[in-house]
Amino acid sequence: MNKPNKMFEKNITLSEYETVKNILIKHDVLHKDIDQLDDTILMQDLYEHFQEDMPYGTQKARTGDPDEFIYDALQDLGLPLGVHQE
Repeated sequence: MNKPNKMFEKNITLSEYETVKNILIKHDVLHKDIDQLDDTILMQDLYEHFQEDMPYGTQKARTGDPDEFIYDALQDLGLPLGVHQE
C-alpha cells in the first residue's frame, strides 16, 4: 500500500481553502468579522459545502449548531476573517 504524498495532501487543503474563499468572495464578505456572516444565502452555500463533514446531529441542529460548525471550519481554514467576538 502506498503512503500518501505530503505534497498531494497540501494541495487538497489549498483547494478547500480556495473553494471556501471563493464562496466568501461571491457574497462579498471575505474581510468581514465572523459575527457579521449572517446572510441567509451565504450561510446556505457554506452549509452545503461543509455538510458532508458535519455530524448528522449537527446538520439537523439536534446535538450541535450548524452555524457554529461553519464558523469553526472557517477559522480552522485560516481565512482572513475578523476575530469572533463573544
